Amino acid sequence: MPAPDSDASAADEPKSSGPGGPGQPGPGGPNLNRLARGGALNLVGAAVAGVQGLALVFLVAHLYSQRIAGTFFAATSLFIILQAVSGLGTDAGLLRWLPRHLALGDRGAARRTVPVALVPVAATALAAGLVLALTAPWTAGHIGADDPGQAVDMVRVLALFLPLAGAHDALLAATRGYGSMRPTVLVDKILRQTLQVAGVVAAALLTDDAVWLALAWAAPYLPCLVVALLWYLKISRGGRAGAPVAAEAGTPSGWRPLAGDFWRFTAPRAFAQICQTAFQRADIVLVAALSSPREAAIYTAATRFIVISQLVTQAVQNVMQPAVSRLMALADRAGAQRVFAVCASWNLALAWPVHLSIAVGAPVYVGSFGEGYRGSGEVVTVVLAMAMLVATATGARDVMLLMAGRSGLSLVNQSAALGVNLVLNVLLIPPFGIAGAAVARACGLLVRTLLALVQVRRILDMTPASAGLFWAGGSALVSFAAVPLAVRLAAGSSEAALAGGLVPGAMLYLALLWAGRERLSLTAFASLLPGRRGRAAPAGAAVSPATETTSARSMHAHGN
Repeated sequence: MPAPDSDASAADEPKSSGPGGPGQPGPGGPNLNRLARGGALNLVGAAVAGVQGLALVFLVAHLYSQRIAGTFFAATSLFIILQAVSGLGTDAGLLRWLPRHLALGDRGAARRTVPVALVPVAATALAAGLVLALTAPWTAGHIGADDPGQAVDMVRVLALFLPLAGAHDALLAATRGYGSMRPTVLVDKILRQTLQVAGVVAAALLTDDAVWLALAWAAPYLPCLVVALLWYLKISRGGRAGAPVAAEAGTPSGWRPLAGDFWRFTAPRAFAQICQTAFQRADIVLVAALSSPREAAIYTAATRFIVISQLVTQAVQNVMQPAVSRLMALADRAGAQRVFAVCASWNLALAWPVHLSIAVGAPVYVGSFGEGYRGSGEVVTVVLAMAMLVATATGARDVMLLMAGRSGLSLVNQSAALGVNLVLNVLLIPPFGIAGAAVARACGLLVRTLLALVQVRRILDMTPASAGLFWAGGSALVSFAAVPLAVRLAAGSSEAALAGGLVPGAMLYLALLWAGRERLSLTAFASLLPGRRGRAAPAGAAVSPATETTSARSMHAHGN
């Protein structure tokens, strides 16, 4: 495995506003060059995963009937929900505790923390897979009413691979906790999804049996699990250069203290993770159950752009969470605020073009899945695109709560959002169909966003607002809303008209980002240029404690 990225010194920080004056972080502040390097790799993974995730939905929609496609989407959504249940929130637990142990120089505690997380996950995933297999006829009767026979076989195939998926996710979370994002990007974002897309195509060419479609989607978890295990073993045994910081007095190092601290934090997160994944996927299952598999297929296609946006958001959060965890451990609240604000502006700059383009081009986007997907799918797309603008403008609020140890509040927020979503789905899907499901999801999303935003402001006294955030938002509105809408009003909603609005809009957007690069701290990405990454600090330059300690850079979330 390639060695972890070297860290630039605090003296190499780009010019940007913040503690310590333009261009310099305050004492103990964040290293934005490191965040930029980590974010760039995650963006590559997010781009590949987003394209392949969209391609998978596109292929299933075109190669299979809407009946089979809807049953498949509902079954895989149920699989992902159970995968989150089996994960027990250990991804967040590992990403909180491993960076803290490593920052304090206690590699032994870090190694012992991984089995503390992995063993319960494996046992829970095995139990969940067994229950799913035994209840397959009942489950299939609700999500595949048009063809329960094929739905039963689909569910049983997915149940077989559920334990492998749970262990796969936990091991990749452990590698991220050790400071390497490469395993997640290469194994989960690229390898697994490439194999899934190739498998779906092969299954469609060889047979029309839907069981093989489910097998093609689930089977890649096996080779990816093997690669993740080998990569984790190499990382955990290899160590990382640098003098460790002496462990704090009273830091627990035995199995029981480690497990106690880990699960006291992680237990609320386990339920919050379940609520979060159920929020993202339950509406597809409910549409299949309360309406029809055909409507579930349309709803999945119309909402797939959200997964692309989530991957972009994860690319930013992947480098943010361990950095905030380390800064919180070192009591550097100013540095944590700086990371929060900068990452919020980066997230908006990446996500808003997606949502605005999809909203403006909803007829073209939904129609690309086939004639049967036009109509009500456009309403779903616009409603959720507008809701996602609010969610992505307010930064990684949940990350800040988690890294401050407020996993209980995260659970409250996720539970409230899920409750609103489920109640409104049950009330709105029967009379309004998938448009009602979209309104339900949008309301739940806004509840979760506003609750967390208020909590972060009142409890941590932190905010995502910055000059960069407002510059990025205004630039995106002009480039991807005003310009394409003007072209659409003049030339219609065809593919050519959409391209005629988005291409000049994208060029204008890049120019505006360049003009606001100081506000957005985009100069941090200069460290990616040849000769800049490993540049030594000038003599006498102070190196922040945050850059001297062992770092970690990424977090994973379900959503594929």
